[in-house]
Amino acid sequence: MSSAPILEVQDLVIRYRARGLFGARAKPAVNGASFQLARGETLGIVGESGSGKTSLLRAILRLLPAESGSVRLEGQDWLALKGEALRRARQKIGVVSQNPFLSLSPRLTIAEILAEPLLAQGQRSGPEMQNKIAGLLSDCGLPADFLQRRARELSGGQAQRVAIARALALEPGLMILDEPTSALDVSVQAQILNLLADLKESRGVSMLFVTHNLKVVAHISDSLLVMRRGEIIEYGRTEQVVRAPTQDYTRELLSFGRGNEHSANAG
Repeated sequence: MSSAPILEVQDLVIRYRARGLFGARAKPAVNGASFQLARGETLGIVGESGSGKTSLLRAILRLLPAESGSVRLEGQDWLALKGEALRRARQKIGVVSQNPFLSLSPRLTIAEILAEPLLAQGQRSGPEMQNKIAGLLSDCGLPADFLQRRARELSGGQAQRVAIARALALEPGLMILDEPTSALDVSVQAQILNLLADLKESRGVSMLFVTHNLKVVAHISDSLLVMRRGEIIEYGRTEQVVRAPTQDYTRELLSFGRGNEHSANAG
């Protein structure tokens, strides 16, 4: 396995456009973010609403332009890719969102949902695809008889397992998880966190886990990055950050679960 990071972000600045012709130049939503994600590891990105974590995530997904800085994915200049090259490179990233019901079509069966990315890549429907789909579902803790169900028939935890299975369909090297447990009951959160830890171990996939809850992500992250008002204020190995945080803000998140008091939808 290559020792080079799968993802490298350097001096990334993200700034939203000013409103109106004569509007004042907005402060950066993300101001000079730099970090690396090692292959096969999980990096937790933590922050409240307005911290910049969602803007950072959207820029990495190429949903938001960066003002300056660089992003390299598997050694490629990620921000320079366009057109077909960008479309192909995006297959290296699996994305899991906060609310699986918004990302799973209510019209399709689970089998059809899991087949979508494979068919879009040009793979042919048949026994081999069916076996792969069943294997994905099994790896995510659901039996094969779920394949003929529809999303509306699933619980929140089951739907998130399907969303994770779909994100894994094209065997991405990187998974980006945007608040994947915040809409779930506490007991189900633990099950999904355990599943993600198992998948990281069995598949060697790297993960960016974005959340407002430091206590949740600390359980499965190798490294932690804490954001506040667009700045990275804490970054290091998880055991180091948890044992000896350098910032009062991080200590508050750890001690009082402050992140739970804030919206998971923005940041």
